[in-house]
Amino acid sequence: MNAPTVMGRKLPLGDFEGDDADSWVGCTATSAGRAVAFSTNGRIVHDGSVYYAAAPHDPGGGQSLEQAQLAVKKVAGLELVIPVGWQRKDATTWLRYARGLIVQGAYDTIPRAYRHQAFSGFNHAMWFSHMSAATGNFRCWDPLNPNIHEYGEWLPAAVFWAFNESLNFSVGYVPLEAL
Repeated sequence: MNAPTVMGRKLPLGDFEGDDADSWVGCTATSAGRAVAFSTNGRIVHDGSVYYAAAPHDPGGGQSLEQAQLAVKKVAGLELVIPVGWQRKDATTWLRYARGLIVQGAYDTIPRAYRHQAFSGFNHAMWFSHMSAATGNFRCWDPLNPNIHEYGEWLPAAVFWAFNESLNFSVGYVPLEAL
């Protein structure tokens, strides 16, 4: 099956962090892997574990955006940009034009119906490809989603905003390569 596209760019398949050797700690690395795959239109596709292993991580296992930035540079030779001071208008514009965005937030801000595990008392990273012009919802790749054969799922706008604002717009992106 051919990958679905948005604005001419191929959407990446899901990547489940629970199947990695260092499972349950690589959400930022997994999200960075989806960002690189989308940015390069499928030219570079690696499991999140490759990015996780390529850079330092915190004693508890997670990675910051800055650590993922090092991994993206080392593995893919690309930049992971970490903007400062973003607000709703910035994220809305970015995702309206399907530019892809890693978002870090508190997983417990997401209602159980939209989470892939019951326990949620931790910070988490997910990658978003775009927002729907028709509904205002956001296309999400949650590293805790074990279905690696799908191309993300829709997250309601209210849930996206609660998650995004919980860590004050802790976001990053890989600039898109020309198609």
